[in-house]
Amino acid sequence: MIRIRFFCMAILLLAAANLLNAQFVLDGRRPFYDSRSRTYLLPVPADYFGKPCTLSFVADDSVDWVSQDAWYVTNSMYFRKLKSDTTYTFSYWVRGVGYPARLRFTSLPVVKLVGDIGEDYVQGEMLMQVPEDKSTLEMNAKIKWAGSSTNRPWYKKHNFHIKFLDDSLQKMDVTFYGLRKDNHWRIDGGVIDLGRVRNKVSHGLWADITTGPYYSDVQPNARTYCRGFLVDVFENERYRGFCDMTEYLDRKQMKLKKYDDVTGEFHGMLWKAKEATDQVLFAATATYDNSLDHWCGFDLEYPKLEDANPTDYHVLSDAIDFVVNSSDDEFQQHVGEYFDLPVLVDYYIFINVLLASDNTGKNVLWGCYDAAVDKKLTIAVWDLDAVMGQYWSNDDGYYRGPMVAPENDLDSVSPLGRNRLFNRLMAWPEFSEQVAKRYWQLRRSVLKPKRIIHRFSTIYDELREYGAVYREEELFNHSTDLTGRELNFANELEYLSDWINRRIDYLDKNKFKSDHAFLIGDVNQDGEVSISDVNVLIDILLRGIVDDDIFELADVDADGEVGISDVNAIIDILLSR
Repeated sequence: MIRIRFFCMAILLLAAANLLNAQFVLDGRRPFYDSRSRTYLLPVPADYFGKPCTLSFVADDSVDWVSQDAWYVTNSMYFRKLKSDTTYTFSYWVRGVGYPARLRFTSLPVVKLVGDIGEDYVQGEMLMQVPEDKSTLEMNAKIKWAGSSTNRPWYKKHNFHIKFLDDSLQKMDVTFYGLRKDNHWRIDGGVIDLGRVRNKVSHGLWADITTGPYYSDVQPNARTYCRGFLVDVFENERYRGFCDMTEYLDRKQMKLKKYDDVTGEFHGMLWKAKEATDQVLFAATATYDNSLDHWCGFDLEYPKLEDANPTDYHVLSDAIDFVVNSSDDEFQQHVGEYFDLPVLVDYYIFINVLLASDNTGKNVLWGCYDAAVDKKLTIAVWDLDAVMGQYWSNDDGYYRGPMVAPENDLDSVSPLGRNRLFNRLMAWPEFSEQVAKRYWQLRRSVLKPKRIIHRFSTIYDELREYGAVYREEELFNHSTDLTGRELNFANELEYLSDWINRRIDYLDKNKFKSDHAFLIGDVNQDGEVSISDVNVLIDILLRGIVDDDIFELADVDADGEVGISDVNAIIDILLSR
């Protein structure tokens, strides 16, 4: 009897779960539904929050009646003060049986991916609701999980590749929020990142650091990074948390010249480094096979074999051969013919700032704008989640452990020490001098620790405002996706802030110590510390406004504030000479 009763209860619960899904229209749309928590999620404009709100409500014909806070709901729902961090409850009745329901609100766009999604592309659909519009966008798409180690069916969160299709199931280019128009988009969930947004922040940092590829004068819109926007994501009837929906880094993003399929002439070429082989590290040559779409750790990205078979690896192979076999004189005289040196200056600084142990050989793209006229290679970035105190594994040996400590030299904790290209470049005084000069130029602006930390805090503030932080922490606390670790964004921001401050301090004093370093106390930025800096600082204090650009220079006693004690500290510097 007990077993029969339990079986009947299971049937009723299953029926309740099915009845809950899409039983009403709220504010003009059907909210997306999470079967795990039995919760609906609806995007609304941000100005709805923090004040009374009435939303139109229409129940399906199968619903007898609806109640909210013990009141019958007819054609609207009233919220005394709408909040993004609150879960609202209501009930409805079908054929005399009542069912509880939960409702949440966000001001992020909400994306629902529909299909039997797995490791290979399947035909499916993407539905999208945005706060500013009361319609639901529906598009055909091919969808699959993205990532070589994170595409596991038992994960609560996934990354996705999406390729949009028109009604005839042909390739269709789309654009979102003014970003590029293309059929291929990616959803990055930061699956192994305890901060979730390291990849997003790092792409933004690289965008502000890089001088742009060597062909920027003819292709000013060329980008060696991806832009994106935050979304809440559902995979079928399961909520998967917040993600970054991004452009895809490919030939089109980098504006490489297209292959001529009429003449068969190669122009733009692109390779992705996926393994830290000797060839990827420019440490050994190897014979290539132009009939294959991969070679010694490189994947062929453009042109694909279906468009140009056989392909042509000679530009990449010649660059490796040059690094391996040229004399020092030959290397210094001709390396600029093979590589985009200003970008390599920027990239060397970038990976050192991030302690990007997984991006010192592999996890980069090498692109050639037009191989028919110029063999020069430039570099582009991807897969930047294992940076800034995070490793690709969160096991106890790596989680906030010695290997990711900010006081590490990147050479000692990554394959960078075996990367012959960067080793030879940094052994060349002219290049290493350019690196130091560029580093201290960036330290006055984009590489100020406060500015890097601000990139994280700004994103977390937005996610907190829209309730995404609370939903994510609830979904992933103590999840196996994070090797049993608690997801806590407040703690992670505190960790990141400490790590970034210590990292920049380490690089200032050890890695990039140089005559180009700005001088603490040089408030007027004239290249020396003198009595005029005392006078300038006093004027600043009397005005009561300390410009961000001079804060580090003026905070001489390093107490996090600028005050009269810093005036005294400058005077002490002058007296001690």
